[in-house]
Amino acid sequence: FLQLGSSTEQQLQVIFELLEEYDWTTFALVTTLRPGHEAFVTYVEALTDGSFIGWEHRGVLTLNLTQDPRGTRWRRQLRDLEAQIRLLYCSREEAPAVFRGAREAGVAGPGYVWFLVGAQLGGGGDTQVP
Repeated sequence: FLQLGSSTEQQLQVIFELLEEYDWTTFALVTTLRPGHEAFVTYVEALTDGSFIGWEHRGVLTLNLTQDPRGTRWRRQLRDLEAQIRLLYCSREEAPAVFRGAREAGVAGPGYVWFLVGAQLGGGGDTQVP
């Protein structure tokens, strides 16, 4: 059994083509402390800085899910983030908690677009991203 997945860089290239197509040029990054989150941010900056598109990067929010298990602080931070388009880099196991917190913060409904980025997000199993 061989399963191939796209790299984070490949996923981001496709996402930015989609953002460009819909003229969604303002975005923010949301990450957890998952290994690779710094490379994710660096790659997004390289993609946008070298582009002729007028990307408006509204910041990076790094969520620490272990130090704030109830999500009180990071739900407020999600609310304060001024971008309707959000690119989330996290693990498959962290995604449900992040989206639950985003929903509770009121930033996961109509008017918000989230893109979940990262290796090993697909496949089977019982974990679902709401």
